[in-house]
Amino acid sequence: MTSNMLPGPIDEVKLKARLEFLDNLEAKLATAVQWKECESPAEYHKMRREGTNGFMAPVLNPAARLANVTGRDGNQIELRIIAPTEKASRGVLLHFHAGGFVIGNNASYDTYLTTLSRRLGLTMVSVEYRLAPDHLFPAPLHDCVDAALYALSPAGEKELGAPLKIICGESAGGWLAISTALSLRRDHGIEVKSKLDAVISGYGIFDLTHTPSLLEHSRNIVLSTKGMMEFCEASFNQIPMSERKNPLVSLLYADVKEMPPALFLTGQLEPLIDDSVFMAARWQLAGNDTQLNLVQEACHAFTIIPMGDATEEGLDIIVNFVQQKSS
Repeated sequence: MTSNMLPGPIDEVKLKARLEFLDNLEAKLATAVQWKECESPAEYHKMRREGTNGFMAPVLNPAARLANVTGRDGNQIELRIIAPTEKASRGVLLHFHAGGFVIGNNASYDTYLTTLSRRLGLTMVSVEYRLAPDHLFPAPLHDCVDAALYALSPAGEKELGAPLKIICGESAGGWLAISTALSLRRDHGIEVKSKLDAVISGYGIFDLTHTPSLLEHSRNIVLSTKGMMEFCEASFNQIPMSERKNPLVSLLYADVKEMPPALFLTGQLEPLIDDSVFMAARWQLAGNDTQLNLVQEACHAFTIIPMGDATEEGLDIIVNFVQQKSS
């Protein structure tokens, strides 16, 4: 296990810049529109997509193309595909976006995925999974697993142009990345340890009964304790709190033996920091190749929202990890 439990030192200038950025971001977000304040999740999604009511519209990659997969429930699952432009793709990174199981979409982070595609020579395939509260657990997971099964199939490899190598996600997507890999092994008999090069989880949640770091968190930089709990209730409210340690829900209690190498990446100012630390320890104790990295003075979503050199550090960690693990 490679761990960075105590983040390496950074110089005073960078540290001051990171702290000032976070203070300013927290102040700015204090007046931001929250999804629960809207008439419906659809209204919130529309505002974010169109860049209205204080939001900045996502920057889209015009070269992205779309493909559709039929899910087990008969629904259409849209895949957003961003391929390398400088050379042939070495493989596919299947991506699950952030958003607390409630917000976001597969076009939310084109800039992030385009950067990773260029630096890694991999095709990014981002999944438009169903969202709460209209679609409760396990609907989002079913969509992500069905997308992974498609990517592993001959038809999927032909459509996507390369074999599936990496499963990756951030926040709720980090939960989905780990849960999808577990489901492939548990429910579909796939030897994921040999089929996948790696799994990457950025600041995911792994205990739906909540870890100490979430319960004790006092700031609201992108994500607060209350905000995370509201996200969880939106997607898992049909499951009583007394039953949420079920390993299908709280992955910290799952059987994680015989799994691929995994990177657990999180920031030091992350309300879900315990989730990554605890899950990385479980992964390693099960005998799996494990890497844990904490980034000093980084908050939730620091790899997917531009936050200066903290974002650069996070991206470098991801790139270096994939380059080491993916042939």
